[in-house]
Amino acid sequence: MNSKKLLLYSSVFAIQGLSNAVIPILPELAGEGSTSPAVSSLLYSGYFIGALLTLLPFGILADRIGNLKVVSLGITLTLISGIFISISDNLWVLGISRFVEGLGCGAFFPAAYSMIADWKDSHQSLGEFNFLLNAGLAAGVFFSGMLAELEIKTAINIFTLLAFLSFIFLLRETRGQTPDNSGRKKDEYGTSKRVKPPGEPHENRTGFKPGMYLEKTRETFFENGFWKLWGISVVLYGATGVLNSNYADYSAGFLTKPELGFAISASYLAAMLSSLAAGKTKAKNKSIIRAGIVLAAAGILFSLKVPLLAFFLIGAGGGAAVLGLVAAVSRVSSSGIAMGLFNTGIYAGLGLIPVFGSLFIGPLGYESVFLGSGLVLLTTLFVKFE
Repeated sequence: MNSKKLLLYSSVFAIQGLSNAVIPILPELAGEGSTSPAVSSLLYSGYFIGALLTLLPFGILADRIGNLKVVSLGITLTLISGIFISISDNLWVLGISRFVEGLGCGAFFPAAYSMIADWKDSHQSLGEFNFLLNAGLAAGVFFSGMLAELEIKTAINIFTLLAFLSFIFLLRETRGQTPDNSGRKKDEYGTSKRVKPPGEPHENRTGFKPGMYLEKTRETFFENGFWKLWGISVVLYGATGVLNSNYADYSAGFLTKPELGFAISASYLAAMLSSLAAGKTKAKNKSIIRAGIVLAAAGILFSLKVPLLAFFLIGAGGGAAVLGLVAAVSRVSSSGIAMGLFNTGIYAGLGLIPVFGSLFIGPLGYESVFLGSGLVLLTTLFVKFE
């Protein structure tokens, strides 16, 4: 395995594991009190809000200064946030750290995907990368729940250590490169699909024109019903995010931490399996998306009585739906701006909807809010798109 693969693969596992390690212990991090559902949702959503705000800007930055530099920023921000989450119990520090962790995610993923797209074995590498992405998410919630009885932040400490190891790989990688005449770094790993001048970023070297990017973004958003696909992703991830951010509080009376971690990790295992299955089917994208929506909504409804089945269905539905959505988006446009916009929809759902939904838990209760989010998700079945 070449050094850049080792860097990206180890980093995506650590980044995703650390992001999810907080989920089973959100009530403990938020503290006791009548405002704990809202605080839990804010701690959960802070990460996604940080990513939401920076995915597109950092994707543009990666085109301008080079992918490795932006990947480096993402890894560094993740490590810093992990350290502060590990050592502090102050809500302000925890909230800001989760936000900074989201900034790291926003920097890492656009640049990482861009690097992989240039490799000769990009298709295989993308599959391996996404497998480790979901494996990290599953490992984060599983070990957080299983190890919570030892010390509430045990899993967070473990994934912070893994992020530190990725940082060491990063130092070795950057030290192994030599600057060219422009002061940028040469790409030495030799697996690019196309020949580029040493250190040249993906974009040409003309002056940066924000107005041009804003116009491209606007055109893409309203092109061929793209906004409908974007809206479905917001609702899909928002509805499941409401459940994920509040389920630790809701299930405190009938699930132990290990049981909760195991149940949530099942969703990521299901997502891995459904993604593989959906990738091999010849069904239309529209059918795949709608089947995923039905499965995810059914999972939300089952969450009131059968947690393990519920999270498995949510993961299976989400894994299938996102594959159909990505394929549908790529038919509209496969540009970096289009993919960046699509990802902002996912993170808008994960970052904003749980906070909004938590406001209704006090007057309505958990079960009503969960049922309501499932029913809202089902309404997306009536959205017409090609």
